[in-house]
Amino acid sequence: MTSSSARASREKERRRSTGPDVIARQDEIERLARSRFGITYLYPIQRFVVSNVLEGNPQIVVLPTGAGKSLCFQLPSLMLPGPTLVLMPLLSLISDQERKLRELGIPVGLLRGGLSIEEKSLLWAGLRTGRIRLLLATPESCLVESNLKALGSCRISHIVVDEAHCISEWGNSFRPAYLQAGSIVRRLGVRMVSAFTATASQEVTRRIRTLLFHDGEVRFVGENADRPGITYSVQPVLCISRALFRLVQTAEPPLLVFCRTRSDTEVACRLARRSGMDRPVFFYHAGLSREERAAVERWFLASRDGALFATCAYGMGVDKPDIRTVVHANVPSSVEAYLQESGRAGRDGGTSRAILLLARKTEEAHRLRLSDACARERFERIFSYALRREECRRNSLLALIGQNPVACSGCDVCDGSAGSRAEGEVQIMSFVGRHRRRFHPSEAAEILSATVDPRSLRAFHDCVPGWGSLQGWKTQEVELAIHALVSEGRLRVRARGPWKGRLTVQNG
Repeated sequence: MTSSSARASREKERRRSTGPDVIARQDEIERLARSRFGITYLYPIQRFVVSNVLEGNPQIVVLPTGAGKSLCFQLPSLMLPGPTLVLMPLLSLISDQERKLRELGIPVGLLRGGLSIEEKSLLWAGLRTGRIRLLLATPESCLVESNLKALGSCRISHIVVDEAHCISEWGNSFRPAYLQAGSIVRRLGVRMVSAFTATASQEVTRRIRTLLFHDGEVRFVGENADRPGITYSVQPVLCISRALFRLVQTAEPPLLVFCRTRSDTEVACRLARRSGMDRPVFFYHAGLSREERAAVERWFLASRDGALFATCAYGMGVDKPDIRTVVHANVPSSVEAYLQESGRAGRDGGTSRAILLLARKTEEAHRLRLSDACARERFERIFSYALRREECRRNSLLALIGQNPVACSGCDVCDGSAGSRAEGEVQIMSFVGRHRRRFHPSEAAEILSATVDPRSLRAFHDCVPGWGSLQGWKTQEVELAIHALVSEGRLRVRARGPWKGRLTVQNG
């Protein structure tokens, strides 16, 4: 049977097994997908989610990154009687969605801070007349009383909470407005609500259901969160900056580097520039002006060889399809956050890498600083993943969000490349073991990096075994690595006696 006759046969079978109303609706869905979005084929799960929207069935939708979640609410927005309100956590995500919708010729409105009275009047008029079918907004903007009243007059048909895991991830900390997403739904009196996310453990799903749907009737639509095109690995490190810059220099671009804080992001980017990178590097975080963020987004979207240092303010739903490498300079806040952020890689279907750098003592100190018990528990789960050396990375991540195992398509444990030792660890431990109580940390760093001749320390080259064994490292990098081993209890600095201030191995 030819492909065309096979399609015709399937179409006849579909029409025999469904009623005329359902067939007409599915035909309209397909027509809009082709004419407005340029999509000739919808995945069955996309059809199911769209049908739930049109039938008025509240739902929690968990689909992996790149599975076309946005289309699941954009497409039915053109078929509903009233507009669709989409709550999004980040301005970068809103800007990306707006850009793509405008390119498709679909009228879209934005509700954000800084709009003038005239701009808001035009926005409300567009929503009431049906000219604007989609409204993108942050929860904070919707909670403004005047905005809530205006939205109430717009007869909203569908409320979408995009990146809904943020209700659990951020609601208790720096984005309390996400906890009030359910109150926005109640105030507007909208029954049809969809919560979308790429990753959600059973715990997070329960929290979404409680806070957004108030434990009422809701359908759960989900697929396995596995991204088979991504190879996962964890690299133990003693000096984060050195490991980071080597990856930025050698890993396949375009490359996205996630840092924990705004200051970390800026410092790492500027150090990378000063270290002589032969590729363009920029940084991105929520502290930049709107114009600065937009400029960086445009640059990175077009870049084929660049590296972007960013906080979590960049990433969710921002569709740069060809990112080949995602590096985490720190352990992220949760398993869900890691799957979301590493999932920025390979959205074009190509192979990619997700690399997590692990400075153990740094992360243990961070854990102790977490005052919120829920945040600490989420962090400990992803930290435990980073510490593992004998379990498949892919299936460890899936197990942590309550999903079934799959055949691993690439991780450092399964391919045998996972290491328990950080770069430089063997050389430093060997050197200090040979020269117990002989050198101060700064002296050892100079000798190991070969930035000083041993004779300046009244010793000859062949009398200092290990001299230059970390040649190519900067002296400061070696010293940072030495202090990391001291903090881990592998080395110690004598506190008193004739060898005060000198390095030795523990119990040495």
